Amino acid sequence: MTLYRQLLITMLLLFTLLFVSAYAVQFSSTRNYLAQQQEFMVINTATSLGLALTPYLESEDQLGAESVINAMFDGGYYRTIKLRLLASDMTISRENTAPPQQVPAWFAGLNLFEGGEHSAVLTSGWMQLGELYVQGHTGHAYFQLWQGMSRLLTWFAISFAMVGVLLMMALRHLLRPLYDIEQQAKEIEQQHFGKPIELPLTRELRQVVQAINHMSARLEVQFEEQAEEAERLRKRTFLDHVSGVGNRAWLTTQSQSWLSDNRGGALMLISANVLNLLYKEEGFEARDQMVRVISNHLRQLCRDAGEHVLARISATEFAVLLSETDPALLQQLGDSINRHIAELVKDSGDARELSLVGAVLVQPGDDLGHLLTRADHVLNRARNEKTGVMIESYHQRERLGRLQWKTLVEQALDNNSFELNAQAVMTLAGEPCHDEVFISIRHQDVVYSADHFVPVAEQFELAERLDLHMVTCVLRTLETHPELTLAVNITRQSCHQPGFWRKLEQILARYEPVRNRLLLELPESALAMGWERLMTPLAGLKVKWGIDHFGRHFDLLVHLGKLRPAYVKLDHGYTSQAQQPDYNDAFLAAVCRAAHGMGALTIATRVETAEQVARLKSLHIDAYQGFISPPARLL
Repeated sequence: MTLYRQLLITMLLLFTLLFVSAYAVQFSSTRNYLAQQQEFMVINTATSLGLALTPYLESEDQLGAESVINAMFDGGYYRTIKLRLLASDMTISRENTAPPQQVPAWFAGLNLFEGGEHSAVLTSGWMQLGELYVQGHTGHAYFQLWQGMSRLLTWFAISFAMVGVLLMMALRHLLRPLYDIEQQAKEIEQQHFGKPIELPLTRELRQVVQAINHMSARLEVQFEEQAEEAERLRKRTFLDHVSGVGNRAWLTTQSQSWLSDNRGGALMLISANVLNLLYKEEGFEARDQMVRVISNHLRQLCRDAGEHVLARISATEFAVLLSETDPALLQQLGDSINRHIAELVKDSGDARELSLVGAVLVQPGDDLGHLLTRADHVLNRARNEKTGVMIESYHQRERLGRLQWKTLVEQALDNNSFELNAQAVMTLAGEPCHDEVFISIRHQDVVYSADHFVPVAEQFELAERLDLHMVTCVLRTLETHPELTLAVNITRQSCHQPGFWRKLEQILARYEPVRNRLLLELPESALAMGWERLMTPLAGLKVKWGIDHFGRHFDLLVHLGKLRPAYVKLDHGYTSQAQQPDYNDAFLAAVCRAAHGMGALTIATRVETAEQVARLKSLHIDAYQGFISPPARLL
C-alpha cells in the first residue's frame, strides 16, 4: 500500500473516531436532558393537577374532577393519569398506549426513556381525599431525540466528506515530491533520465530531491560518456576521417551482413578523378576539402536511393552497396553522381574525365572480394570506352518486373494472402523473449520474402498500407494466441509519414487489450534520416519498440538514451566477426555496455550453432536470434 493511502486511511480513521466520540457524547447528553425534562414535567403536572382537583374532591364533585383530568390528559404528553377517590373507593383513569409517532420502530425499541412517573396524596387539612398517579409518555422525547440527532449526523457526514476531500488534496500536494522521486527512481532503474525534480519547500524532502537530481545527472553523464566512447571506438576502426564516411573495413563488415541475408542489390564504384587533378594543382588540403564535399553529395544521393552502405576505399574511389537492382535506376544514379561532381569544378570540361561510375548487380554466392573485382573491371571498361557510367548487364535473378511486383503486392493486400512466419528471440539462458514476424508472398509455387517486394512497395508508396495491414494481422493473431509476444518490422518510408502514426494509433486503440504484447521494429536507417522527428510519435504510442540492424550508421549510439528503445538488434556484420580467433571485441563490448546503460537489451542475429551462443555470452549480449531456432508458420 502506498504511503499516501496509509496516511489518508490513518487520518480518516482518526477523524472517524473523533466524530463518533463527539456524536456519542452529544447523543448521551441530549438523551439525559430530555429524560430530566420529562421527569420535571411529570412532577409539575402532578402538583398543578392536585391543586386543581382539591376543590372538587372536597365537594365530592366527581364529574368536575373527571373534567379536570380529561382537560389535563388531552393537553399534554402523558401515558397514564389515575385518581383514586378514597371516600368512595372509585378510580378515574386515563391511558395513552399509542407508540411514538414519526420515529422508526427500531429507534423506539431501544428503551432510551422510561417516561417519568410521580404519585401524590391529595389532602384537605388533615383529611386525605385521594391518591393521584401521573406517568409521562415517551413519544415526544423520542421524537425530539430522533430529529436532533438525525440533523447532527447529517452535518457530521457532510463535514466528514469535506474533510476527506481537503485531506486528499493536501496529502497529494504535500507528497507530490515523494511521487516525483518514485518516478525518477523508476526511470533511473531503466537507465532513463528526464528533467530534474522541482525542489519542494519541505526541508527534509528538499535534501532528498537534491540528492536524487545530483545522482541522476551524474549517471546520465556516465552513460553518455560510455556511448561516446563506443562511438569513438567505432569511428577509429571504421570511419574515414577525411570524408566522414566509412572506410574499407566498414564496407567489409557491412557487406558480410548484407550478403549473408541474400538481400541482393548492387555494388557501385565511383572513381573521382578530379581529386588527382586537385592534388597536383593545389595540394593535399584542396583535395581533402573536395573529398568532404563529394562525400556529402554522395551521402545525400544514396540516401534518396534507399538502403545503402557508403565507404571510401582509396584516395580517389568510393564504393556504395545499394538495395537497388534496376539497371535503369542505377544508370540515373550514376549520371546524377557525375553531374554533381562536375558542378563542383568551375571549368569542368568533359564530366567523364572528372569522375567515372561502374556498377555490378549482386549474384547469389557473391562475396565482397568478388564484387569489387567485377566492379573494378566494369569501371576500367568505362574508362577505356570513355563512358561516364557503365552497368554490368546480365539476366537478373528476379523473374518479375517492377510493375508485376506492384500488382502482386496490391493483390496480396486486397486478398490478405500474405504468409506469416515467426522466429523466436531467446535469452542466453534459453528463455523466450518474443517472436519476430516475417512476411512472404507465394506466387506460382514460389515463396518470395519481404526483401523482394518491400523495395517495390516503397517505390510505389505502398509501404504505409503494407505496414498497417501487417500490424492489424498481428494484433488479430495476438487476440487468439495470448501466449505470444510478436515484433513487426516497419519500413523506413512509413516511419517518416505523419499520417502513418495517426492511423497506427487508431488501430492500436481498437486492440487495447493486446497492444502491450506488440513490438515495433524500426530499421536504423529510418532513425538516421531524422531521429528527432520520431521521438514524439514513438513516445505517444505507448508500445515497446526496437531498432533493427543497429550499428550501420554513425553517431546514432550517442542518441540512444533519448530514443529509449526496448532493444537493439546488432548488425550481423559485428557479431559474425566475433567468431574469428583474432577478433578484438572491445568495440562490440563497448556498444553493448552503452546500450545496457540506456536501458536497451542487445540481440545478436543469424546465430546458427551452440558454439556461437557460447561465444556471445562473453560479449555482454542479452539474447540471440537465428536458424538455431528456425522460423515457424504463423498464418
